[in-house]
Amino acid sequence: MKKKFAGILMSFCLLCMGLLAGCSLVEPNYKNYYNQVVAVVENKTTKEKSEITKRDLISAYQSYGYTYEQYYGYTREEAVKYSLELLENRKITIMTAESEFGINKKGDGLSDKEKTYLWQEVVDSLNENLDIYYDNVIGATDEEEENSDITFEGYEKNATIEEQDGRYVIKKTNTEEDLLSKFHPTVNRDFYKEEDHNLIYENFRDNVINSNDDYKKAFDNYFKELKAMEYGMGLSTDAPSVFNREIDRLYNVAYENYVLEKYSYSNKNLDSLSSITPAQIVNLYTSKVKASYTQYVLEEDSAYDTNVQESLNDVYYFKNDDSSTKFFTVANVLFKFTDEQQAQHDAIVAKMEKDDGGYYHEQYEQELDKLYSQITPVLRQYNEETGIYEEVEDTNNLTVEDAYNKMVIALSSAQAEGINKVGDTINEFIYTYGEDTGMFNAESNYVVGIDSEGNAVSSFVESFNDAAIELYNNGNGQIGDISGLVRSEYGIHVLFYTGPCVNLFDGIDSSFTLNENAIETLYNTRVNILVDKTYFDVLYDEIYADNYAYFENANMNFLRENYNIKEYGGRFDDLYE
Repeated sequence: MKKKFAGILMSFCLLCMGLLAGCSLVEPNYKNYYNQVVAVVENKTTKEKSEITKRDLISAYQSYGYTYEQYYGYTREEAVKYSLELLENRKITIMTAESEFGINKKGDGLSDKEKTYLWQEVVDSLNENLDIYYDNVIGATDEEEENSDITFEGYEKNATIEEQDGRYVIKKTNTEEDLLSKFHPTVNRDFYKEEDHNLIYENFRDNVINSNDDYKKAFDNYFKELKAMEYGMGLSTDAPSVFNREIDRLYNVAYENYVLEKYSYSNKNLDSLSSITPAQIVNLYTSKVKASYTQYVLEEDSAYDTNVQESLNDVYYFKNDDSSTKFFTVANVLFKFTDEQQAQHDAIVAKMEKDDGGYYHEQYEQELDKLYSQITPVLRQYNEETGIYEEVEDTNNLTVEDAYNKMVIALSSAQAEGINKVGDTINEFIYTYGEDTGMFNAESNYVVGIDSEGNAVSSFVESFNDAAIELYNNGNGQIGDISGLVRSEYGIHVLFYTGPCVNLFDGIDSSFTLNENAIETLYNTRVNILVDKTYFDVLYDEIYADNYAYFENANMNFLRENYNIKEYGGRFDDLYE
């Protein structure tokens, strides 16, 4: 599975010069037309220059700018000029980063690992583009294209708190000086060290030749598309030449994105960005509680029940009067019907619903009992090299009952070690046995409510709600309590009680003030007990992101002052039409 860096510097770093990008500006494919220089960025000190061509500008508009025209009310002229500004920012940042790190596109200054990463990105991109054409050939749907790899992303803490001289201070922990610390080449490293376009192309072509006819058709379509993009430019049209230019393009994209990310990470390690105090954390939390209290209590927003169920992590105050819905969360391990079993289940239910007297309830129950008894658990193990929970062969013929008994025993032991251990244990069940994709890397667990009359406030099926409410036990449920085997139209569920939705602090609704010691509770309370991410982490990351956004804007303005920017407006004003 391909892993991409995220969060490239500001919005301009999100520009993707992709082969298959969005909307198009229809113009003749003439060499001179596309190669016109529309802007030049020059370093005032070194006089180093970087040019932006009309092709670059059109690609930027197609990839990014047109969304501002479609969704944000920009005129075509404003969207094109904004695209050009982002390109200028991108060029300036790359030139600044290259100077700071002593690197260039030819590979000077880059480590072997960095070079390997870049060329592997090229190969991965070639294969991903080919897969898009392949999916078009076979008519794959979005569902069929969905990645089936099961991974646990977890959370890597960015800061901790320490006590110094009787007061808490915050220490940044995640500096990530090596961007490629988690990068592991998937192909022979020597292949990439040679950096030979022909080798990359030949390996790519040979893999296609050795594949099925549909992949060969996909390769031909990819080739035709590349040639069409170069029509009228007077370039050679044989496959090796065309793909060598495509490899160049993909390398340039990979290199520039990596340089931008390297520069961004370097800036993120600045001490000034992480000088966040406990008081800032507590104050931000208090403001969020006050906002929720105002919205749902003082203003009586009727969306309270819906928002708690759909956006639990955005609600910071929970109503506690007797007439309000009491919400709680549960985790779910689903032992799912196979497609064939699902069809059988639906047929049995349909037969019961159409019963004319010849199909008795006892028969109905017997057939369902038999069907549910045929469900077998998946069994997965974590592969540390790939980071994927991979299905393994079950040599012990594990049954749903066997898996359930293992979970009961493990939970009993975990409950003696505390809430966090319970959460970690439940999470392991989800990835070892579960087939409910909604539980994988979920921001929050499933929310179920019970109103003042004892009715479920939930969008889940009745059997699921009944089991969840039984675990809630009128507010007396214990975190880690486990249901029995719960049948539904999807298979067999095992539910785990993961806690009530309650306010972290008593009386905050009346004063909206917390002392600095509240940082302890925020630091130690997980937002979701299945993942070691606390309220402190959420609040710290938000403040840090705001600090960095401010820094980015200020830094970009500073960098632009160090460059001369010459735009040739007459060369691209035809794009406004």
